[in-house]
Formats: sequence, structure tokens, C-alpha cells
Amino acid sequence: MIKRKLLVTIIAFLSVNQAFSQSAERRLGIEINGGINEYQGDLGSALFFARKPNYQGIGASISYYLTPNIDLSFFGSGGDVGYFTALPYVDPEFKYVQFRTNLATVNGGIRFKFLKDKPFTPYIMLGLGGVYLHSNVSRDPNSYTGAAGNAAAGFGFQFNVNEKFGIRLQSMFNYTFNDIWDGEPYAYLTHTRNKNNDLFAFHSLGFFYNLPYGDASMGGVSQKDKDKDGVPDALDKCPKTQPWELPVNEEGCPKDSDLDSIPDFKDSCPFNFGPRKFNGCPDKDNDGIIDSKDRCPEKAGPVEFQGCPDTDGDGILDIEDACPTVKGPKEYNGCPDSDGDGIEDKKDKCPNVAGAKEGEGCPDSDGDGVYDNRDVCPKVAGPSTNKGCPEIKQEVVQKIALAAKGINFETGSDVIKAESYDDLDALVKILNEYPEANVSIDGHTDNVGDPAKNKELSQKRANAVMAYLINKGVSAMRLTATGYGDSQPIADNKTKPGQAKNRRVDFKLTY
Repeated sequence: MIKRKLLVTIIAFLSVNQAFSQSAERRLGIEINGGINEYQGDLGSALFFARKPNYQGIGASISYYLTPNIDLSFFGSGGDVGYFTALPYVDPEFKYVQFRTNLATVNGGIRFKFLKDKPFTPYIMLGLGGVYLHSNVSRDPNSYTGAAGNAAAGFGFQFNVNEKFGIRLQSMFNYTFNDIWDGEPYAYLTHTRNKNNDLFAFHSLGFFYNLPYGDASMGGVSQKDKDKDGVPDALDKCPKTQPWELPVNEEGCPKDSDLDSIPDFKDSCPFNFGPRKFNGCPDKDNDGIIDSKDRCPEKAGPVEFQGCPDTDGDGILDIEDACPTVKGPKEYNGCPDSDGDGIEDKKDKCPNVAGAKEGEGCPDSDGDGVYDNRDVCPKVAGPSTNKGCPEIKQEVVQKIALAAKGINFETGSDVIKAESYDDLDALVKILNEYPEANVSIDGHTDNVGDPAKNKELSQKRANAVMAYLINKGVSAMRLTATGYGDSQPIADNKTKPGQAKNRRVDFKLTY
């Protein structure tokens, strides 16, 4: 329970604490650390806690903030490094060998941080400098003292408690340009895997403090701001900003909000990217008129039309033209009246023929009082009750019925008997006299046999008649064929004469 409470407390702290690494306001950081030193050389390796002894060491660093990712660093450490091992050959006097070296390093380099302004930040370090060392070796009664170059590389993690304080956990590997301080220069009899210069690793835990950048007498950050732009002189890259050059960015230079290379104080449109020739204002359609003065900022147009195009060249701007791609007079909002009847084309049901307003722009070509837009037979006079078409006389209906009676088929088949051709030809002649009329061809059978098969047969017979009429020149667009089987009898199917009457094809003319 205690561990759980501690974990919750840490998570809560991390989530609400606003932590920062070194920053432009706190560029200088100092650190002290302590840890252990591990050896690798001709005698063997104790790296990564492989074996003891691991001696203690202390260190310190001074770092300077360059960018959110990079710090310059001056760092070093001091302490003891040692090792104890059995030799691989028999030597009564020196069967075992050990050494202990007191050393100190000083390096200059960089720290690269992988995350910016985060409480927890991993990093790597690189440096170059020197090492001073004093060694005591069990096989040599004489001590060795000397100095050499040193290359340092390492990695670590830092946690920023706040913008001032933090903790670092770090491993630094120091490759010395010396191979004698362990008493075995390039030994080939001891540890042949490590015939390189001697090195040691310093694993440390450190605490750092980020110093305020500027005048310490002012509480850390110098508040001097000669140009009064809100950025202290110590951080101001444009320290002579004039009042009319405000506002400024975080570096104290005139702000360029839209990043068009024109500072806001010179930019007529400071929040919209635009070219210098228009003083920073945009011209999206590149017609030479800035968007704020362009009535049509998305489409190019001449200056005399305030930046709007007139696509059809009728003198009416597209934004005011109801028909922008076709010429038309102003009284019709730029739409044409092709037939000149005073009704614009988009409202004219007969746009290419002059007509009356009552006929929605259409004439009454046959003079029957039904305007062409509603007249099914515009070339032949007929009453409005019959859609402007002539009435089909009763005697014609009787002729059609009589001709239909003469249509006969082979038994149980849709093959038309040759004796029916004269009656069909008579039907063709009548239908051609009423070219606007639609024709329904209805097939019927008696009730002998299966109803479904009867219906199928009646449909085939109606289709056969329709095919004959089409072959004789009657438009297929006028014809429809439907089979009703035995569902619509006109006589009693109980008698042979009744069944004969029910086997028929009916014709109906409609408009």
C-alpha cells in the first residue's frame, strides 16, 4: 500500500509539475555528481558491473545552453580505478597482479538532448580533453605518474524538477591515450582481447542547477530593456527596436506573424501571407488586385471590373450574371432569349421558337387552343380534353376491333397464321393515321391448361404481334405488349364458343 501511494504521488507530481531544462533564460548550468569507476584494459574488463573492485569517483560539469537540443559542456571526474586478476602463466612471485590508479579527467564537448523542454530527457555526450593519473602496480615497486589525452563519450537521462533544479543519471566512457597505467602495456600474455589503450567508465548520479542568465543583482535575469520591447537586452538580438517596429518576437526583433519576410509593422496584412509588391497582402488569383479589394478573390478579373471576370463578354460580371457562360441582356440578368419572345431561355419551354407568355414561351402551332408545350399532337388540331390530339372516332375503334379478331395463332404457339396478315396490315394503316397515339397490345387466352403457362403464352403472342407491327414501320417507342393469360375473359370459358372469344389480342390507342 505504501509503495502504491508513493507511485501515485510521483505520477501526480510528474503530471502537474511544469519542468524545463536549460533555456534561453537560464543558459548556464552547474552539476556535481558521484558514482563508481570501472576498468577495461590489458588485464581484463569490469565494465557494466561485471566484477569488482569498483572504486568511487566524483565529478562536476559546467554547461551552456545553445539551442533547445544542444548544450556546450565542460566536464570532468576524479577518483580511483583498480583491478585484480590471476595471470594466465605460472610466476611464483607474481602469480596474481593488481593495480590502483588515482586519476582525474577534464573534457570539453557537447550534450545532445533528444526531447525539448520535457521533464524527462535522454541525451548523449561527446568530449575531448586530458587525463592525469598516478598508478601503483603490484608487480612494479615503482609508481607511474603521467598525463595523456582523453576522449569521452556517454549517455544519460535527466529529470528536471523545475526550471532550476534537476537530476542526472549518466555513464561516461573515457578512452585514455595511454596503455601503461594498469602496468601492462599492450600485453599479449594476459588479456589479449583488450590490446587497446586503457579505458574506464564513470557511472554517476548528479544534481544540477541552472543559473539565471544575466545580472545577478536583478534576481538573476537582467531586466534592462533599452528599446522597451519587452525582451531583456541580454536576450535581445535586435536591441535597438523602435516603437513603431513593435510587436517583436521572442528574440526581440520585429515580429513577422505570417512569415512572408515583411515585419508586421510594415505589413498591411500582417496575418495573411502576401508578396512585397502588395505590401504583404495576398492576391490569390494573381490578377494584380489584392484580395481585400477584389470582389472575386478566387477568380482573376480586370481592374475595371474590380477583379471579377466576365466570361461570356456580355458586360455583366460573373458574380451578377445568372448565366455567366452564355451572353444575355441585362434585363434578364445576363441570360439569353434565343427566340426573342420576351421570355428568357431558362424559363422558356420552347426556347428556340417564339411563343406566348401563356404558353410558357411556346406557340400553338395547330391553333387548337392547346399550346405546344402541353399538346401531344402539336401539328394536328384536337381538343384539350384529348391533350390537343384529334379524337379517335368510334368507327376507327370498331375497325381496330374487327381487324384484331382476324389475328390467329397456331395451336399452343405464338406463331401468327398467314391468314392474319391482311388484318395486321389494316391495323398498321390505321395506326399510321394516328402517329402520336400510343398503342397497347394485350394478349389473352382461355382457361384451358395451367394458368402460368397460359400467361406466358399470351405474353409471347402479344410480343409476336408487336414485332410484326415494328417490322411494318410502326415505331417501337409507341408500342407496349402485355400478356394477361386467362385472367380477363370476355365470354364463358365453359363453352367452346366462349373459349374461342377469350383467345384474342386487343388493341388500345391512348395519348
